[in-house]
Amino acid sequence: MPRKLLRRLIPDRQQIHQRAGFARRWIGEEDLWHLGRRPVARAFSIGCFWALLPLPVQTPFALLSAIFFRANIPVAVLGVWISNPLTMLPLYGTGFVLGAYLTGTPLVPINEITLIWLGTRLPQLWLGCLLMAIVGAFLSFYLVTGLWKLKVLRNRQRRRSSRS
Repeated sequence: MPRKLLRRLIPDRQQIHQRAGFARRWIGEEDLWHLGRRPVARAFSIGCFWALLPLPVQTPFALLSAIFFRANIPVAVLGVWISNPLTMLPLYGTGFVLGAYLTGTPLVPINEITLIWLGTRLPQLWLGCLLMAIVGAFLSFYLVTGLWKLKVLRNRQRRRSSRS
């Protein structure tokens, strides 16, 4: 992940610090805004975890988790938007199918699904989404770490080749 791109996309720490009010003590720390490989990978992992859980308010949970795990706050909050109105149905539908498979719940044709039927199947939805969230968090952490290292290596090779 290129640092320059991230610096353009996320707000400046000083801007947030001025507007934070009572929360200034927690979110004003420098390492919560650092654009290093580890804080960004942790933050994206946190964002992916909360994005894959069927909750109405994922952003505050991602923010608090980023503070707790010392991750980059803006990246964690932006990572939550993996689940948006366009991707919710495929993500949570996959979570439900996975949970139903793991619990042995039979699936019904899509035209027979009602809200009452869905309400009785919430444990399957939560099981599948929780499993997807855990796996997604681990995969996203290692994916961001690997891509970051690859980008650094390519930049280093490019600099070496330009010197010669």
